Amino acid sequence: MIDFRYHLVSLVAVFIALAVGIVLGAGPLREGLSSTLEGEVSQLREERVALRADVDEARRLAEAREQALHRTGTRAVAGTLTGTRVGLVVLPGADREPLDDLAERLEDAGAQVAVTVDVDARWDVSPLPEDRAELLQRLAGGLAVPQIGEAEGPGVPTVLAAALAGADQDGQLGAWLVALDDLSGADLVDVTWEEDDEETERDRRPPDAVVVLAGGLDPAAVGATPGDAGAEALAHRLDLLSALAELEMPTVVTGTGTDSRPALGPDGGAEDGLDVLLAVVRQDRELGGEVSTVDNTEGVSGRLAAVLALAWETRDRAGHYGLGRLAQAPVPVAPPVRNELEVGVPGTGELGVVPAPASDTVSPPDPGVAPGTTPTGPDVGVQETSPP
Repeated sequence: MIDFRYHLVSLVAVFIALAVGIVLGAGPLREGLSSTLEGEVSQLREERVALRADVDEARRLAEAREQALHRTGTRAVAGTLTGTRVGLVVLPGADREPLDDLAERLEDAGAQVAVTVDVDARWDVSPLPEDRAELLQRLAGGLAVPQIGEAEGPGVPTVLAAALAGADQDGQLGAWLVALDDLSGADLVDVTWEEDDEETERDRRPPDAVVVLAGGLDPAAVGATPGDAGAEALAHRLDLLSALAELEMPTVVTGTGTDSRPALGPDGGAEDGLDVLLAVVRQDRELGGEVSTVDNTEGVSGRLAAVLALAWETRDRAGHYGLGRLAQAPVPVAPPVRNELEVGVPGTGELGVVPAPASDTVSPPDPGVAPGTTPTGPDVGVQETSPP
């Protein structure tokens, strides 16, 4: 049985240990521990100051490069899209901030922004309401609407693609324009025609090429189960691009995010900010060989890349540019300047001669093959004369 003396000895031992700790902490150990902590704090403070200086310097250099590109960009793109009518398609959730400067860059290249189509967020509702299904069926009767995937009937993406491409059925002159008007009347898209002058006659011709502004998709849309809202949204966007490719409409898909500061992913690793739609296109061997992508249009270099990529698209050359995964280069080389006599129907291969790559230029990788791997087969890779 434990008696009072045992408790007394225990209490004395505790107080002795406490006293020894106080003496050591205030004496021999204090100086070493305090010096160590002060040294570590001082080192961390110095590292923070150095990192802040590095960030400020990097920001200054980036701003200088952007300013230089802004001043020289007009000459870099001049004449590459002479006489080309361009349609801008703004998908739900896309960043509209680069839109005005992108339009100016297209005009610097000699193009005319003919029409801007803002796609409403309700365009990808599934299943289709009965009235919308009837509208699409009626519009498809006058258009050469591509059959994409296993869809049982025409959808908003495929009808919109046919309207943008001016793909009328034989004997149905102007059906594409009626389709655009009816899609706008159904609040599925907002169509804005660009007029040079109110006194001039309105020019209602379909665009020769299309720039699609992507954005707003959750990365979880990739690999989501069929029927999921994110998966449906991604599928609609891919249907639009596939239909434009099948109709041989020169198309560049642009996104933002890779020119911004990388974010930390769930596993702590840095993400490159690549837009989901662009990532899927680049990984798709067939679609990536028909449709070009630019992933950093929040920066001047990205907007210049979008213009030059579109110029190559009108020459039947697809490429992928920017700072994200599977990009072939930050910016494509400038294609030959096009004069008025060379303006014709895009996609025919008759819009100028694509120069052979320089001897020190590496051919771009296949857009559907991961870097560091070697594609196999007789038909791999982008066309032999693709821009680097």
